[in-house]
Amino acid sequence: PSQSALSVWGGTDTILRNAPSPRPGTVGRHTRIATARGESSTPRALHYVSNGIAPRDVRQLPATTCTNAQAVANPTTESNRALSLRRSKPLTPYNPEAWQRLLREAGLLSKYPNLVHSLRHGFFAGIPRIYRTYTPPNNASITATVESRNVFADVINKEFAKGRYLGPFSKAEVEHEIGYFQTSLLSLVPKPGKPGKFRLVQNLSAPHASSSHTPSINSFIDSDRFPATWGTFAVVALTIARLPPGSQGAVRDVAEAYRTIPVRPDQWPGLVVRVGDDDRFAIDTSACFGLASSAGLYGHVADAGADLFRAHGLGPVSKWVDDHIFFRIRWEHLDGYNALRRSWAAQISASGGQRQGGGRLWYRGSLMPDDRAEEFDEDASFPILDHSATHPRPPEDWDFTYNLVDIDRISEQLGIPWEPSKDIPFSSEPPFIGFAWNIESQTVSIPPGKCQKYRDAIIKWEAKSTHNLEEVRQLYGRLLHASLVLPAGRAYLTGLEAMLGTFNDRPFMPRHPPRHVAGDLAWWKSALNAPNPSRPIPGPRSVDDPRAFSDASSGTGLGIVIGDRWRAWLLIPGWKRDGRDIGWAEALAFELLVLTIIELRPRHACFKVFGDNRGVVEGWWKGRSKNQPTNLVFRRLHDTLGSRGLSCITRYVASGDNPADGPSRGVYPPRHLMLPIISIPQEAREFIVDVNEPSP
Repeated sequence: PSQSALSVWGGTDTILRNAPSPRPGTVGRHTRIATARGESSTPRALHYVSNGIAPRDVRQLPATTCTNAQAVANPTTESNRALSLRRSKPLTPYNPEAWQRLLREAGLLSKYPNLVHSLRHGFFAGIPRIYRTYTPPNNASITATVESRNVFADVINKEFAKGRYLGPFSKAEVEHEIGYFQTSLLSLVPKPGKPGKFRLVQNLSAPHASSSHTPSINSFIDSDRFPATWGTFAVVALTIARLPPGSQGAVRDVAEAYRTIPVRPDQWPGLVVRVGDDDRFAIDTSACFGLASSAGLYGHVADAGADLFRAHGLGPVSKWVDDHIFFRIRWEHLDGYNALRRSWAAQISASGGQRQGGGRLWYRGSLMPDDRAEEFDEDASFPILDHSATHPRPPEDWDFTYNLVDIDRISEQLGIPWEPSKDIPFSSEPPFIGFAWNIESQTVSIPPGKCQKYRDAIIKWEAKSTHNLEEVRQLYGRLLHASLVLPAGRAYLTGLEAMLGTFNDRPFMPRHPPRHVAGDLAWWKSALNAPNPSRPIPGPRSVDDPRAFSDASSGTGLGIVIGDRWRAWLLIPGWKRDGRDIGWAEALAFELLVLTIIELRPRHACFKVFGDNRGVVEGWWKGRSKNQPTNLVFRRLHDTLGSRGLSCITRYVASGDNPADGPSRGVYPPRHLMLPIISIPQEAREFIVDVNEPSP
């Protein structure tokens, strides 16, 4: 980690954290945020181009608190009182005293040493001091129509009503209270699949241009300094794969999660919002969507909450932002499952405990048979407890260790605000991170609604000939997510990946996609149209190691070795064209090795092979290759293995230790050790010939 937990979450004395924002007129020569358009230390009116909408057609925002010249320099007593109260008592649904008590009882205060202090006084969000007021106009989408103006007014009024916005204030009033400040662009964007519904977006990454004299708020924030655990696909898959028979899962969602996090008063200058097209501003006192540190700020609180559930014997539990998935086991399996947890805790401790990768905290266990490291989002130090006799419960809960009421007994003390409308009761197929997890059948699938959403996104893409960077990112992100269930899809994302790298410093300039993107998306539409796209949950699995190796020599051919047996093919002159290179030849040798192993019938559904070309070995880890001919080989392999319910893992071996090196260069072992002949893939027949066949 770039910063310790103390310096990230607590009040450690640093220049950026504790120095108050300077008052107007006190700024020296050492400026962090320079003057740019839209700045001023005196109020000025901002005017939008008239769109013919009369003011009486639009819902009204609260009137500014200043009504005369004197009030501009001296905010009203009511405003002073509200700001003073908020400084002394941050707005949050969480109960700091309960957090302190429960963390102490669980022995977790040392793990979260500054959490309670931050709940009482606000969190540091990474926002530096601001030395010049910068108040650009909001996006025109806010004033485009009567509807958009009303939506904007509703959102702003809601924030005022809930007390998260303080104001409205004039610019001079804000400067008087908190010093120079910076607003970020607000805009309204339609909610996908919800006609007439809009989301207010606060773009704290604007201005985007590197040439701008005013850096964005997010440009100062390193999100890696605000880490948290994440219930990733790998973590949840491992948890479910190891649940005892009959286990269930339930899902709960925290209401307005980011907005439950109060920020310190010295952070407010970077969170001011423009709430009108005149001199009206509001001071936002809570973490917001779009702030680079918000996920980590909330994640830290949610991590502590998850640990408290575990400390009370509830779980396993994982989370993804505001979504929590609670698993429960049948009490008859309690002793055996807790024995497993003790072994995992020992392995995690032996591996060094908590780790950080970027903004993610995680725990490493032991290596599984397929050489993957176990990934946990907890240290497994707390046992699961049986709460079935603590209070009356309905018959469907009798056989299990706990129910939702037991969760509420903890969360109500802490003040965790679940959104009741999003509760999903315990079942054997809970949804989480966009997938349906069938605990009984040990499969994970893409729900029909999600499949339709992704197909609609492709159809929308196909309706246009050019696309900007954001459109590419959106489609790519959705399909990349789907590839967790459809691994073969990784080989059908290379066109979009290539397109992502073409925008350089012109992200808003629409561009034509590469030629083969249309074919890639046709594959995706077909895959998403299949009934119940699913795969086995990738947990621990037995791996067959037939001692299988492949290699290629550009001057001779391809060779494979399985145990002490071998086979070879010669490259036909002229093969090296149209993007085919030694990497393609190595991939083809890999494919021929896999086909031969399948012919010999592997002992397990997963088997291991070795090669000395890192591009192929590591490319298969990702399921795709940037080289198009090599990627076509990978696509065939995905089809071959997937249709047979098989999987293959690749490992690197140095060339000097690769038994297939000799056969690939024409140095052949005895003929009686030759492997059986196999059918060469149709697409490769003009480029190679079996060593026993006559040369062309």
